[in-house]
Amino acid sequence: MKKILFAALIFVTLGGVSSCDLFLEMPEVTGSVYKEDVFSNRKDTEGMLWRAYHRGLREGLPEGWAINHGTLASLSGELTRGYSWHAGYNLVVNGPITTLDASGQFQGAPANFNENWEVIRACWLIIQNIDSCSELSSEMKEYMKGEAYGLIAYRYMGMFQRWGGVPIVRQANEMSDNLAFPRATAQQTLDFTLEMIGEALNRLPDSWHDIEPGCGDKWEGRLTKGAALAMKARVLTFASRPLFNSAQPYTREFGIPFTGDEQLIWLGGYDEQRYKDAIDAHLALIEWGKAHGKQLIFTAGEGNRNSFEQAIEDYGRAASELNGPEIILAFKIESDQQVYNNMTEGYNWSAYVDAGERSQRGVLTNFVRLYRDTEGGEIDWPAVGEAAPRPISDFAANIDKIEPRFRVDICVPGKFGRSNDGDSNWNDAIWYMGSLTSDAGIAASMARAIEGRSIGCPTKFYYKAGARRWFEFPLFRLAENYLNLAEAYNEIGDGANARKYLNIIRNRAGLPATSETDKAKLRELIVREKALECFEENQRYYDVKHWKHPDIGTKILGGQKTEISYLCIDNNNTMEGLVSYWDAYSYTAYWHPKWFLEPFRQDEVNKGIIVQNPGY
Repeated sequence: MKKILFAALIFVTLGGVSSCDLFLEMPEVTGSVYKEDVFSNRKDTEGMLWRAYHRGLREGLPEGWAINHGTLASLSGELTRGYSWHAGYNLVVNGPITTLDASGQFQGAPANFNENWEVIRACWLIIQNIDSCSELSSEMKEYMKGEAYGLIAYRYMGMFQRWGGVPIVRQANEMSDNLAFPRATAQQTLDFTLEMIGEALNRLPDSWHDIEPGCGDKWEGRLTKGAALAMKARVLTFASRPLFNSAQPYTREFGIPFTGDEQLIWLGGYDEQRYKDAIDAHLALIEWGKAHGKQLIFTAGEGNRNSFEQAIEDYGRAASELNGPEIILAFKIESDQQVYNNMTEGYNWSAYVDAGERSQRGVLTNFVRLYRDTEGGEIDWPAVGEAAPRPISDFAANIDKIEPRFRVDICVPGKFGRSNDGDSNWNDAIWYMGSLTSDAGIAASMARAIEGRSIGCPTKFYYKAGARRWFEFPLFRLAENYLNLAEAYNEIGDGANARKYLNIIRNRAGLPATSETDKAKLRELIVREKALECFEENQRYYDVKHWKHPDIGTKILGGQKTEISYLCIDNNNTMEGLVSYWDAYSYTAYWHPKWFLEPFRQDEVNKGIIVQNPGY
């Protein structure tokens, strides 16, 4: 039999695996590059799936989002823009572009369109060939097919929310096949995503614990039915939102010329049923979780309100606890080298690592203003243009009354943070924390001190992590589902259920329940709560686009960004060394309505098959 060489398509393009000590360990492989050999043994078959996992789930994360340096939070108005030589900086300032850079890389938008097809082809190869692996049981083969279908669905879910309609690929095509796949409509893309989710649900287990005799929790972190249900809930949520679910496409609303088929970027009209479908999907996931050990971490319990310390612990655990009860699926990582290059560079500000690469990505004042005091009231922060800096006692008073999530999310000079109590490396020893100056002249002029450092640095995902440099990014966390339920119920006019699910998250965060009945005001409360609860979780950038939020261009993605600065004595970041603080203009971020959807690479469009999205 003629052997088929496919190294260039799989073992090269999908090279590099991420993992923990158990699931996704660096795979033992024979080194074979022939399809018949790969699927003849378990090691190589599993190794191929692990590679698909790593590439498939890293979408939107460092090295997986087409931008060198930084994270999506800099584009979503959460963090500052980074260094001027970062591609993300240019995107924040100048907006997306469609061409390749001087080195032949595409860094013009925060989405890697071409990588989708590497992952999808690998998954189809697994589905089509795994039955020939005699070292796997028939049950395990079906589970692994379910994983491959799930990874295809995950990628199509992401493409749907980023580009709308995209090409549909139903097999691992060979080079001799016709590879000229045009874009499908948005509805067809949604339907195909749901089809792949259905195939995954038919095969995936509820849990991998002891899936084979004696394996225990070795496979913790692989896709489960819960992960597939979470994909279904998320993709149906994006289908229900105004960007796709409206009486007319956004091109007509915002006057963007488009000669292509509007069905590529629009679901053809408004249908309230889309919200109801999303509600059913979220409820199905929550019910599945109750039966399989996955639930919201909420010490006080539904109908009650967490104390400040309970809220610190519950929220800290929710996003940080490895394989925690609130995490449905996380991005797994493996060695320190892999961690440092990929994820630590984006998220770990502690003194346990060299934080130089992220030292100019502090938290914008624009975002800080969303946090409330512990009773749900607004906090009086300095405004740009005040007559003089405020005394540091004013800053201390604000931090003392701010809600618990802020203390877990952000470490600030003087008061520091609550992510790792008693650990200097997560508190006063963080070198790049806050925009500090000892120059009284800068303070007198109310100018920004050091660009990018602002009020302080993010510390989310590392609650009680100590010296552990790596973390597991939450891809699906149940708090998202509660808030998306609140959103969907509000949109169909069910205010009671909207408040129910919103208040569960507010109460868990230590905030009082809201009794708001006005639909528009309740919508904004949900928007605000989603921003805070899912800070840095790659949600806000897509949420505000698909909501077509009225403030997207002036206060969220685009518009003037400001940063808090501090006057201190001899670079002393303790309360004893701080003198005053103020807010200062930093930069203006780009926005244009064409950016509701991402552009396709121009070299792909030039092939004459892919229709470019409007405005590019």
